[in-house]
Amino acid sequence: MAISLVVITSLVILGCFVLSGEDEAPGPPSATSPPSATPSASDRSTLTLPDDADAVSLEFDTAEKGPVLVALSVTATFTASTGERRALYTIMGMSCGSMEGPTNTQSVNGTENLTHQTTRQMTQLLSYDVETPGKHRCNATVNAPNWDPEYGDAELSIEAEIRLVAPEASGIYYAATDSEHPIVLDPGEEVAAVEESFPLEAGPTGDLSVLSGTHVTTCTITNGSRDQTEANLCTEPRLDREGSTMSTKTVVQQLDGDTVCRTVTADRSLDSIDHLVHHRLLDSRTRIDGFLSDPCGDRLRVTHEIANDGPAALVVHRASTKAVAIAH
Repeated sequence: MAISLVVITSLVILGCFVLSGEDEAPGPPSATSPPSATPSASDRSTLTLPDDADAVSLEFDTAEKGPVLVALSVTATFTASTGERRALYTIMGMSCGSMEGPTNTQSVNGTENLTHQTTRQMTQLLSYDVETPGKHRCNATVNAPNWDPEYGDAELSIEAEIRLVAPEASGIYYAATDSEHPIVLDPGEEVAAVEESFPLEAGPTGDLSVLSGTHVTTCTITNGSRDQTEANLCTEPRLDREGSTMSTKTVVQQLDGDTVCRTVTADRSLDSIDHLVHHRLLDSRTRIDGFLSDPCGDRLRVTHEIANDGPAALVVHRASTKAVAIAH
């Protein structure tokens, strides 16, 4: 898809992808993400809480219909006179729409509780389906609505970046969930939150980048999460003030018919979420050198797995949990 870009910046944030990887074949993922020549918009600011920010806007032109992968990355540092006694509930989100035809707005958002003087890097991915060729705009926001000034003085320092991801790639495989409704994992349970297969299309280098994003909530209190449902997802006996230890894994496989002929674990993470943090956004990006060179199959399968070791139950927010593979 041919894309030209005009960048408009109003506030905010520059983010990073976490690099990780483990392989079974054909070789280890490289430790360095591929360089990106894609233009981006970024800025930084400090908010006196409670407050919200129109973080950044990106306009782009495209002459073709089809999906465009957009990433919002946020780096945030919360500082409060109360110290570590209170966390800051923070919402980051992004929406994209046409500026010339029917708006066709599509969006994604996620939440995390930020703790005092801890810097967090958070990323959201959106596969924006362009239905009307022409000019489009993506807007990002950061919102901290629940801080009460009676708690004390507080600031949120933010850097934000919004960019198109690999518009020149030979193929982008965006694995969506089969449902946007949340899943509740009891201790000891695991789920393939995202799994999809695609016709395999290798790029000129044979390399494959794999990106993932995970949005979860630990059940430390009643009504800890609803997520588009009418019922409380966190109720007795699923509650535990100790929170959850959880792990994620993204696996890519080449398939020859129904037979798996090549496998690599693109990323693996382990995280603990306590009562204060409560919500967590995790992300990773790995480049697997030569995974698509001399392919053994005709399809590519992407699976993103999440496991909960407890002791509290874990809500997986599938609407904002993603996995993407990019052929270079």
